[in-house]
Amino acid sequence: MTLWKCELVDGLSKATSQSNNDSHSLYTVLKRLFHTIVVSTVFALIVVLLLLFQQYQNDWLTVQTRFSGESIARQYAKLLQPAFIADALTNQETEIDAEATLSNTLSQREYIESVASILVNEPHILALSVFDKDGRYIAPLPQIDSVVSLSQSQSVTPLTYVGVISDEDDNLLGYVNIHMNTQAVLESPLTLRYQLALIASILIFLALMLGIYLTRAFYKSRPWFIQVIESKRNKEKR
Repeated sequence: MTLWKCELVDGLSKATSQSNNDSHSLYTVLKRLFHTIVVSTVFALIVVLLLLFQQYQNDWLTVQTRFSGESIARQYAKLLQPAFIADALTNQETEIDAEATLSNTLSQREYIESVASILVNEPHILALSVFDKDGRYIAPLPQIDSVVSLSQSQSVTPLTYVGVISDEDDNLLGYVNIHMNTQAVLESPLTLRYQLALIASILIFLALMLGIYLTRAFYKSRPWFIQVIESKRNKEKR
């Protein structure tokens, strides 16, 4: 009888131990699965963050340069418009002899070239080229290097904008092609951006230090709070 009781107790102990082991094993599996999901999510978020940051860089570059580039191209086209209009009117005159027409055309081309030479002296402009409506190069002379050559000679790829030269009736007269110095255009915005990043880093550091010291203060004062609460409970019991 005593032997049977011992066997029964051993069986119950083994069953209880097996149940605890199964429960512990299930908890371990779930915990590992949870940590795997968390780590995978963190890596996925890092990849998404890098892609978003790259897209943000491209969008920021476009926003910082597009307005100024398009505005300069339009203004340069307006400055060159009178010479193109005069050139077009000269070419349409049939009553003037060929020699006078050629002289007027040359003077207009010289004016276009002089204006182009002045405009290209802008610090943000790497190069400028003027074309007629048929795409023939006009100014400045000698002809500037190609976009590929400019890109190879610069550490940062230059930005290219095209301004359309037209008359009051929106008839096409020519084009002005502007190559902007990207590094010069972005110099001031990048400086401000670095300063903003520095300020953000300082704020993050201060927030981190504040969190560390608040946590430390909480754990240091925790025994005192527990003692106060227990003393109040003891007084209430009395």
